[in-house]
Amino acid sequence: MSNAGAPPAFESGAAGFSATDGWSCGDFPCDFDIAGFLRRIQVPRGYVVEHVGQFPGQPMQIVYGPDGRLYGTVLEDGKHNGAVYALNADGSSERYSSDLISPVGLAFQPGTDVLYVSARETALAGGGLWRVPPGGGTAQQILTGLPCCYSIIDNQPNGMIFGPDGLLYLGVGALTDHGEGELRDTYANILPLEASILRVQVHTAEVEVVASGIRNPYDLAFDSRGRFFATDQGLITGVGDRLLAIESGRHYGWPYWRTRGCGGCPPRQPGIDIAPDLLRFPQYSTPRGIVAYTGTQFPANLFDDLFVVLWGGVEGGQRVVRIDPDDPNIGNPDYTPEPFITGLIRPIDVAIAPDGSLVVADFIHGHVWRVRYVGV
Repeated sequence: MSNAGAPPAFESGAAGFSATDGWSCGDFPCDFDIAGFLRRIQVPRGYVVEHVGQFPGQPMQIVYGPDGRLYGTVLEDGKHNGAVYALNADGSSERYSSDLISPVGLAFQPGTDVLYVSARETALAGGGLWRVPPGGGTAQQILTGLPCCYSIIDNQPNGMIFGPDGLLYLGVGALTDHGEGELRDTYANILPLEASILRVQVHTAEVEVVASGIRNPYDLAFDSRGRFFATDQGLITGVGDRLLAIESGRHYGWPYWRTRGCGGCPPRQPGIDIAPDLLRFPQYSTPRGIVAYTGTQFPANLFDDLFVVLWGGVEGGQRVVRIDPDDPNIGNPDYTPEPFITGLIRPIDVAIAPDGSLVVADFIHGHVWRVRYVGV
């Protein structure tokens, strides 16, 4: 992948912010007020926003399929139960899979139309991986007994992506907030596969841990150079929302966070070399979806930049931010990621469309929005 054919480099600046009141439903437009949302959502100069369609429920993650349609894991009727849905070009949707409990991550195996989905075995226990056959239909569980389920719709098998090696990478959340509970050893109450990123051979269900110490790795991304990134959601107290650059075999610190102000966290186990965060987000900003931009519809200088969704309703949240992982200032205390899409209610995931535009799904009403570069 390269940025050949992309528009010339252009620094458009950050997205602005709309008024937070006076909309058809108060601080935001009502569900079907598309025109209102198109005024409420802001993007940088040189870009435009378009409405793609609407999922019939609450989307968790999205991905484009080999047929060019947008697929999403969707919770139905405000409950745990859900399924995979596909959005057609006209904005309509259709159910693509059989019932799944709390489906989150999804990825098509490269070169095929076989879809893999992470979900729960029951509402309160047991995570796994399911395979949906070409053309959709009944999902078959291929991996059982993964760590799950600390909270209602999170801390379970989460986001996934096929890596450059052709293997599936899967984030799995922790079973506790900060390692609390009856300790099985001196240092922490941690199972071997929890709070980690796993590498899965989907044909044999072989699993190995790639990286550990990640409280709730919600989503994963590879850039064009094979660099690996993950979003991680912090403690209930808000500490630990962050972006990670993942290296095989590294430990990323959770639950040994006494140095972050977590007095109830266990002491750090001797011999653990903790890898640093790439970027710490504001508390309760709740990083969700992530994608590395590898398209050519945006200006060339955005190639391999990261777009990260911040879900939380706090200052610095409810937006999509743009991050250059090579920016030398990223480690500075006063570094602030650039707002790229603002005015969303609860954005949850992003994906690159086949034409190189960026799409974002909003959890509350299931709307999907497209951002295109049009120049100035």
